[in-house]
Formats: sequence, C-alpha cells, structure tokens
Amino acid sequence: MTGALRLKLSLLRGETACPLDLADFGRLAAIDLRTQTKSARSDRLAVAMLDLIASGRLPPGARLPPERRIAEAASASRVCVRSALDRLKLDGYIEAVQGSGTRVVAIERGGQLAELLRANQENLEDLQDFIAFLDRCVVEQLLREASDAALARAADRVAAAPPDRDLQALAEDEVGWRLALADASLSPIYAMIIRQLARGIRSLFGSLLRAAPASDRAAQADQLSLGRSSLADAIAHRDKAAALSALASRAAAFRDLDRSGMEVDERGLRNAPIPQDDLILRDLAVASPEQLKDRLTREIAGMIATGHARDGTRLLSERRLALVFGVSRASVREALAALKADGTVVADERSGTRTVDAPVALTSLAAADLSHLQTMSRLRGYLEVWAASRAAERGSERDLTDLRRILAEMGRSHLSPRRRIDLDLRLHLTIARAAGSAVHLYITEVLRDLMTAYFDYSLTAPAIGGGRDAMLLAHHTEIVTAILARDPVGAGRAMAEHCGAFSDRYALLAEGEMLPCGLATDFAQRLPAFG
Repeated sequence: MTGALRLKLSLLRGETACPLDLADFGRLAAIDLRTQTKSARSDRLAVAMLDLIASGRLPPGARLPPERRIAEAASASRVCVRSALDRLKLDGYIEAVQGSGTRVVAIERGGQLAELLRANQENLEDLQDFIAFLDRCVVEQLLREASDAALARAADRVAAAPPDRDLQALAEDEVGWRLALADASLSPIYAMIIRQLARGIRSLFGSLLRAAPASDRAAQADQLSLGRSSLADAIAHRDKAAALSALASRAAAFRDLDRSGMEVDERGLRNAPIPQDDLILRDLAVASPEQLKDRLTREIAGMIATGHARDGTRLLSERRLALVFGVSRASVREALAALKADGTVVADERSGTRTVDAPVALTSLAAADLSHLQTMSRLRGYLEVWAASRAAERGSERDLTDLRRILAEMGRSHLSPRRRIDLDLRLHLTIARAAGSAVHLYITEVLRDLMTAYFDYSLTAPAIGGGRDAMLLAHHTEIVTAILARDPVGAGRAMAEHCGAFSDRYALLAEGEMLPCGLATDFAQRLPAFG
C-alpha cells in the first residue's frame, strides 16, 4: 500500500493505523479487516490536527495554538499533545519557528504538505461522488420500504435545517438528516456506512461551505435550505422522480461550489483565511474526546450482531474485550455503558453483563435476506467499476504484476472452493489498491463481515446458477486485460458486466420476494467469526 493511500485512509478513519494490509494475502482468514488497533491517543490527536491542515483551517504558515490550550481543548495531557506535535514535525507538516511558536510549514518548502493537500482534495472529491450515489440509494430504499408515517417523520427531519448559519452546525446537520433517512429506510447497511463516514461527511460539507466567499455564505445557506425543502416535499408525497431531481440539484450546486473555491495551487489553498485560535480549538474538542469510545461501541455492537461477543449467555468480560481491541478496560467500560444506555446489553451483580435481543438494525445485519444481498451488490457494483477504471490509469508495475499472478492461478484446474474465494477477493482488493481509492478501501473495512460473506455466498450458493467458474474466469480475464492495457473505459465496462451478472441473478430471485428455502440461513452462517 502506498504512503499516499495510507495518508488518505488516515484522514477518513481519524487515526494513523490501518488494518488493511494489501501487500500480501495468503489465506482469506489472514486478511484483517477489523479496526482493532492499538492506536495511541497522541496518534489520533495528530490526525485530528492533520485534518485541520489538510482542509485549510490551518493553512501553510499558520501558527498553531499553544500546547497548553490544545491539551485543554482535546482533554489530553501536555505529554500527549507534545507527542502528537513531534510526530507532525517529524513527518514534515509543521515546524518550530524561533520566537514565533509552532507553525504549519510553508507550501514551497513542504513536499509532504503538498502531498497532504492533494490527498485530502482527492478524498473530498471521491466522497462527494460516493455520497451523491449513496443519497440516491437511501432515498429509493426509503420510498420503497417506509410507511407513510415514517416518510412524514423523515420529511420533517430533512426540512428542519439549523436555524443559524454556523458552518460547523450546517456540516453536522448534513450527517444528521442523512442518518435519519437511512434509519427510516430500514437498511442497516446504509445506516452503518453513514455513521462510519460521519467524519468524512462533516469534513466534505464543511470544506465546501468554507469555499464560498464570506459575503455569499448566507445566500449559499439559503440555497441549500431550499434544496432540502424540495427534497422533503418529494419524500412526504412519495414522489421518487422529484426526490431524485432534488438530490441531483443539490449535488450539482455543491460541485459548482467545489470548482469555484477549492483549487490548490503552488501557494496552497487559495484565499485561505487566517485561522482564529478559538475556532481551531473548538474543532479539536469536537474531533478528539469520544472517538475511541464511539468506535469501541460500534465494534462491540457488531460482534453482538453476528453472535461473536458471547461466552455462553454472558458478554465477553471487560478484560477479554480489552485484549481483543488492544485498549484499556476503562475504554471498554465506557463503550459498555453506551450499549447499556441503548438497551443492547444489561447488567446485574449476579449474572454480570449479558446481551439482550439486539435492536433490529443489528440483528438484520446477520439475517442476510435478499434485500441485504441486493444492497451489497449495488454498493459493490459502484465501487468496483470506479476502482477498475482508476486502476487502469494509476496502477503501479507491482500492482499489475500481482494482478497477472492472481489471474494465472485462477486459471488452474482443481482449485478448492475456498481457494477460489480467496483469489476472487484478493483480485478485487488488489484492483482497489491499484486504484488508490481510500473511499473504496474504507467502506470495505466498514462492511468487513458483510463484504466477505457476500463474496462467500455469491461464489458458492447453488441459487446463483451453473457455469459460474467459467463465467468468473472469463470476466476476470477481460477486466485484468483492460487494466494491463491501461484502458480505463474498457476496464470499467468489463467490471460493470461482471458485477451486473450477479445483480441480474439477485433480481431474478427477487421476483419471488424471498430467498429460496434455507438460503438466508446459509448466508447468515457464512458470516466469519471474529479472530
């Protein structure tokens, strides 16, 4: 994995460590897609400050607030802050200037800084495209599945824009109404993606709003509110065409704003304002304090959903959970308190902490009905076509060599079913690595269990149809041949045909409105165990 890709993943994840090691695979079980890392608090704080630099809130040459004030805002020790700053200095993003404090390096002297700005800009562009796609998916699912009462509540939430024009509140609300729609759509997969992309969504819309001249900001906020009013009205009347049109209009408005104000030149972000310490410290306070607790809460909830958090009827002990995630027992205790508050677990002195019937949004992830299979198929189709086209343009010689080697092994006879699945997943992840798409890899990480189970089922279930192995080899050969020929259009077309073959077969199954007998149970059982 290249340094640039690791950097982009760090900005999305909010921490430096990345569990996706795409350099070598071996067995499928060796691919660790979990976020169980020992990321130090100082590392997470360093990435939070890196995000401020990347987004232009701390532009080249800007002075950082004093260590003491950063420590107070981030609820961290001075030692932790100093360690974070030392890391950024070592990586070439900031420097200590005699008599002037600590400053972001000047753009003409910071090769690493220029790479950071480019990486962040590409993340934002990729996120903008993916969020526009995800919005369409969620709204279509909402209009198809939600009751009239749920639609009315969802429409009210979309229409309820923040009363003020504070940029942070507007960016946060872009997360809030999307999450409300995903929850109302009854798709836990979409809801999970939006929750995990919340940091990126806030960064995306905050950057786009900051790109507007200060004199136009009020008008821009009004324009966004009008767009949401149109969307809310369409949702309330279950008008799919109008809803998709409103989404397209909002996406176009943001794309125009992006082109007008987010260019990066040799001096850095154009027209970057002089930052105020209070605003920088507020951003750090929002980005840092509860991040680990929230991440642990999601991870433990995911283990409960797939049945891998139990020791008999009890939840795994705090000590064992702390060992699994590489964190302190105090951090685990905070996460369990959050799960108790939402009713996922209960505790008493006699029986300890126990799981209860998980909420629908969790249990349905493991239920694996046809709706979830179709959702995964649609997500995968979008991401894979995107990645194949980029891989043809950007893939390194090492990437291309790996693709040749994997394809050659796929063509051998007498491969075991397990090895075929290993090679298939390995091929697709190698294409993602070659594309350099942090968004693709991050979503794969977020959906780790379901993505693996989707591959597992799609490549083994009899319901998908006969002739699968020959079809897969032909498709993979066409995809890799186009990538090796540096043909992005051909690679995208070949990948679209490949993914579409599975989507079409799931559509045929959908005509019966349910999976064939035993198929949902089979798919659920394929969810891999946590190590």
